[in-house]
Amino acid sequence: MLFLFQIPRLDTPACYLIFRKGKADWLLGQVLMSVLISLAYTMFLLGSSMLLALGGSNVVWGNQWSDTATTLSFAPENFEVALTVVRKTIKLTTPYDCAATIFFLMAQYILFLTLLNLIFSLISGKKAGIVAVIVVSLYAYLLNPDKLTALLHVPEEVRYVANVIVAWISPLNHATYAMHRFGYGNFPSILQSHMVFGIINLGLLLGSWFSVKKTERIFLGGSHD
Repeated sequence: MLFLFQIPRLDTPACYLIFRKGKADWLLGQVLMSVLISLAYTMFLLGSSMLLALGGSNVVWGNQWSDTATTLSFAPENFEVALTVVRKTIKLTTPYDCAATIFFLMAQYILFLTLLNLIFSLISGKKAGIVAVIVVSLYAYLLNPDKLTALLHVPEEVRYVANVIVAWISPLNHATYAMHRFGYGNFPSILQSHMVFGIINLGLLLGSWFSVKKTERIFLGGSHD
């Protein structure tokens, strides 16, 4: 939330810059700032994860799976979903490739939240932007497959179908590595999730453009929300 409060600038100095440079240049600056903030926050998450991992006694720096991960890859097929994903991941990719995939999925999701905040802030003010981010985050949290199936008492025989639907309609699940297709099932692939984020973020960018073209409130002395 602290990161998102910086986007967009709706104060009096911003209005001065808009009159000097134009709405298009101002909006381009806000979009570039959104991208930089998304990458910076994702780098923060990556760095924090690496620091936490350094606390372990067996840190593997090379681009190879650890003995523990390799052992888990031999878990039975009917074991829990998380270990099934581990088995597929070890067979299909390397640690660095896996980390890069997770990094860019997370960056796409954070950029989605930042652009969502941008468009709602342009339409109804900064408070509306933050509320929109909180509502969407809550929606994504509640669409966790385990929580949702338990809450709705979904029968075991249709749980797979429910998980597939949730994986497709939740932006957070598109950013969750374990909710993707690994050679089987109807879950989205990594490429399909990137395409979904690309379409959504492009739509938010177009919406922001039309909003800034029509919004005069923020160009008449700034907003104090």
